[in-house]
Amino acid sequence: MATFSVARRRKGPPVPDLNVSFAQNGEDIVLWRALGHIEGGVYLDVGANDPTDDSVSRKFYDAGWSGIAVEPNPVYAAAFREERPRDAVFEAVASDSADETMSLHLIEGTGLSTLIDGISAEHEQSGFAVRDIVVPVISLNEAIEQAGLAGRDLHFLSIDTEGAEAQVLASLDFTRFRPWVLVIEATAPMSTKRVHEGWSGIVEQAGYEFCFFDGLSRFYVAGERAAELKADLEYPAGILDAYTPIRQLDLQETLAATRAELAATAERLHSEATRAAEVALRLATVEQESATVQAELDRSRQHEAELGQLVADLQRTLSWRITAPLRKVRTLRSGR
Repeated sequence: MATFSVARRRKGPPVPDLNVSFAQNGEDIVLWRALGHIEGGVYLDVGANDPTDDSVSRKFYDAGWSGIAVEPNPVYAAAFREERPRDAVFEAVASDSADETMSLHLIEGTGLSTLIDGISAEHEQSGFAVRDIVVPVISLNEAIEQAGLAGRDLHFLSIDTEGAEAQVLASLDFTRFRPWVLVIEATAPMSTKRVHEGWSGIVEQAGYEFCFFDGLSRFYVAGERAAELKADLEYPAGILDAYTPIRQLDLQETLAATRAELAATAERLHSEATRAAEVALRLATVEQESATVQAELDRSRQHEAELGQLVADLQRTLSWRITAPLRKVRTLRSGR
């Protein structure tokens, strides 16, 4: 049910020394517990959705495996071709239908696209935008043959087709092709309602033994492989598997990047504060020097004024003395 696969995450190589889970419910960890010792294994991923987000097969691809990805959503199929070149990608629906094409109810940016009209109508009522597209039909038998895997061991088959699981299973000849392990979504889309009754008879009649239900998918093992694998497939991913969900790893990386950004910001702010303090100190020095110059200028002006007054006083005194005889003559004349 890979409900929302909007954010594309990891495209680079796997992180070493970490048992990373990409699947939405730890399905890949359960499979890894049983099959991780196999080198160059083969998987069939039907309703593969995104090549990384919520992917059951991504962990195995990173470990050197390859296989088949059947995905009708053109965006996700293109992403598979880009990110996982070793996989044989079929942009189609897997079905036993004799029709060459079928109508897919596409819900973009999610893993909810479906062939089932009733499920599509429920999604529309929930507010999802649905767009119908015509897609090719291929049987799993044809996909295996076209991928050149008819003579290879098929280690696991994962099916997540939003209600079309029975059609997928009916398209595989279990007498010819025997995936060791089956992982099949067993609840109605976006629900806890179990719907495996519609297809469980197919796998049981094909000689597969039920292992366990993880709340979303049912695990089965081929009867001829049960003694070897069943014990490792009977319980969900847990603490003893020592695994790290990819979302947790992404959050840790985001947190580390945020901390580094905050440290850089703090360092920048510290540098700016230091520069501001230096500028403030220089400004205070300039202001002090300016005040000193202004004080000296004021004293100089005061001294200049005092000198001017002294000169004026001197000039007035000298002039009075020089003109004294003239004043005396004027006085005598005026007395006549």
